[in-house]
Amino acid sequence: MQPKGVLYFCKAERRKERVEDLITILVLVVIGGFIGGLTNSIAIKMLFRPYEAKYIGKWKVPFTPGVIPKRRDQLAKQLGQLVVNHLVTVESIQLKLQDHGLKQQVQKKFNKEWEHFLAQSITISQLSEKFQLDLNPDQVKRMIADKVMEQIRNFLQKSKQKPLQHWLGQTVTETDLEKASKILQDKGIDLLNNEETRHKIEVVIKHYAESKGFLGNMVLSMFSSEELALKVRQLVIDYLRSEDGYRWIQKAVKKEWTNLLQQEVQIIEPLFEKEETQQLLHTMINDNIPVEEWLEKPIQEMVSPFSEQIKEKVLPLLVNQLFAKLLDSVPSMLQQLEVEKMVEEQVASFPTSRIEQIILSISRKEFKLITYLGALLGGFIGLFQAILFIVV
Repeated sequence: MQPKGVLYFCKAERRKERVEDLITILVLVVIGGFIGGLTNSIAIKMLFRPYEAKYIGKWKVPFTPGVIPKRRDQLAKQLGQLVVNHLVTVESIQLKLQDHGLKQQVQKKFNKEWEHFLAQSITISQLSEKFQLDLNPDQVKRMIADKVMEQIRNFLQKSKQKPLQHWLGQTVTETDLEKASKILQDKGIDLLNNEETRHKIEVVIKHYAESKGFLGNMVLSMFSSEELALKVRQLVIDYLRSEDGYRWIQKAVKKEWTNLLQQEVQIIEPLFEKEETQQLLHTMINDNIPVEEWLEKPIQEMVSPFSEQIKEKVLPLLVNQLFAKLLDSVPSMLQQLEVEKMVEEQVASFPTSRIEQIILSISRKEFKLITYLGALLGGFIGLFQAILFIVV
């Protein structure tokens, strides 16, 4: 049997060895965890830093600049392709434009702006000044006159082979023709009662009688030319005033109107092309269009009678046409905007520090977890090394 002192010494040595083993395990676990966490932390930092390449003399320090600064151009290009191919695509934008909720929001915005517009009092002149437009009344009149003349020319050019009946057949009624016949009857009688007309008839009768020689002179010897003119004029006036005369005028008017309707539109083209006709039309338009009054009249006052119709019909139609136009224009708009190139240029122009802030603001928590995971794995590796060291 061993002495008690020897046993006590052996137990003390074993306790000492266990404590040393425990300290070794703890030290290796701490060192492993520290190295693992530090390594991951440095690796994350090296994604962004250093921002620029570092040199010792002419020798470039390895792993400088960081991964993202070094690949920033490639990253910008890849992000541009990502946005165009998977995020801001033609299909995604068109699908959003077809969303009924979006259309309703736009419709509400249009209605709100329309109500706000009606609550104001803005004249056309004030609106033109606001948008720095020079609206001179004389210039506006000329523009309207020129537009009217242009429309008339286009009408004559397109329709010159068509009969006038195509446009005028239903515009003049029997009552209108009767009124025209009555006017011609009255004008004819007024013309015959004119002193100048009486003198003309007298001269014509005198020349006619003189041209007939002896027989004519014999008539003039019995009746003077003045008496004959009075008798002829009175006979014509009495006939025009008679029922038979009125029917004759009415029949003549209807016949001429019917003949006119059978004519082609081109018969009035030479008349329109005359400078006097065009000048007359310009003068009529300038004298009869109250442009000055229009320009000083509030727009709201002019459109208020139609405000409900505009709100219920025009604005919805405008919104629908706007969305339809946008749907058709999305491919060309994206092509012209060059979204891929725009994103690439924007990312490429970002300072690296700004890119680091953006990524860290999104993934800071995940990066911390990666650091902690490195420390945990390092701790397990340290524990494994310690156990292996103790056993061996």
